[in-house]
Amino acid sequence: MESPSLKNFARIIVSGIYKNLERVVFGTDRYTSAEMTNNILSGVELPNMVFKELCIGCEGCANICPTKAIEMVETEPVQLTETYTKNSIPKIDAEQCVFCLYCNDFCPVFSVFNEISPIHPRHVGDYNEDGTLSVAVDLKKLLERPVDIPEEQLKKISTILSVNLSKMVKSEKNNE
Repeated sequence: MESPSLKNFARIIVSGIYKNLERVVFGTDRYTSAEMTNNILSGVELPNMVFKELCIGCEGCANICPTKAIEMVETEPVQLTETYTKNSIPKIDAEQCVFCLYCNDFCPVFSVFNEISPIHPRHVGDYNEDGTLSVAVDLKKLLERPVDIPEEQLKKISTILSVNLSKMVKSEKNNE
């Protein structure tokens, strides 16, 4: 004679298989809309995750990313200040990204200069029809602005960035 717990276990397995099969085949009990599911499965176009022109190429986002979803890719060198040249920009691997938003929060353009961050895994914005940024931020003028943030925050950010932001900011202040 079979034990009642074994019968219950078999019933749970069979009903679970049926329930999951019903969800997969017929789309019942969905949490995600059928349209979203179809977009995901058909390869929906990813949002614009990096404003390349607004990025300073400091690699802070790649250093802070807990899943290593951000890779720095080489770009044409851009002289941003007398002492700093941007040589790379971030590229987010959407399959590895967990949307923690550390990249956005620790970006110096956002955290130091209080401007829109050039990196965000969900969407940074769009380009106009003429190819210009939809935000009106001139990176070279931004970097010329005086920086007024607490020394404690500056130290925290500079430990994350690959360039020594603290020295860069102090040298910019000394040049004024």
